[in-house]
Amino acid sequence: MIITADLDDTLIFSARRLAAAGLSPAGAVPVEYKDGEPVAYMTAPALAALRALQRRAVFVINTLRGEEQARRVVFIRDGGCRYLCCQNGLYIYRDGAPDAGWGKAVAQAAAALPLRLEVAAAWVRALPGVLLLSRRYEYMAVFFVEPAEFSAALYLELRRDLARLGWRLQRQRRKLYLLPLAIDKGLALLHICGQEGSGGQGAVGIGDSYFDWPFLALCRRRLSLAGSSLAATGTKDGEFAPDETKPSGIEFSRRPLLAGTEELLLRLCHEMDLEDL
Repeated sequence: MIITADLDDTLIFSARRLAAAGLSPAGAVPVEYKDGEPVAYMTAPALAALRALQRRAVFVINTLRGEEQARRVVFIRDGGCRYLCCQNGLYIYRDGAPDAGWGKAVAQAAAALPLRLEVAAAWVRALPGVLLLSRRYEYMAVFFVEPAEFSAALYLELRRDLARLGWRLQRQRRKLYLLPLAIDKGLALLHICGQEGSGGQGAVGIGDSYFDWPFLALCRRRLSLAGSSLAATGTKDGEFAPDETKPSGIEFSRRPLLAGTEELLLRLCHEMDLEDL
């Protein structure tokens, strides 16, 4: 069995995210450290359930993070997840080693784009309200946004222009992500399912945002959190364009944030009759 999950705001929550929701990490378990300080959390029952699922299933983390950031998380760093997909599917690691075949396919897809990342990033940086380039990767760039100065109309216009040239420009809260349209988390999951000799429809997926829908759409079970971006699809968040398939068939937790993650992971454990929590 394959279980695939997003990381941030799905399995783990930063202290900043919890504070924004009026919550404290007190009583939760630190699962990510930066410079020796805890920066992200789960509940103890959620972490125990995750460990049990890791032992029983092929566990795939599918995140927007880069590899270095992802490996700060304890249940990734210790090798508990067989697969790690980073940067929206642009990189796949199995048992800690890069998947060379996937890397070659991504490089070919990026090389075929009619517009270079550097040029596309310069266009995005020129948008009003885009403060700075937060991080530039080999095939992806991330920007910070000042909402008070940001022009939604100009953003949507540029998003359409970039899409015609093979690039996805996507806003998520105070960040903008620039990525190739040709690669996503769903394609990465399909590749992994091929490696494992199974179809994507046999997998169980857990996610919270637009970026997770491509892999959730392939799964036989689709799980998400109450209050997530997927739960708010069609609102002012505007994650989905009019011509894109909207999420459907998702089972949402009753509770949001830390409690919701605990609820979903324990539900899977009970359904699999896992008693070693």
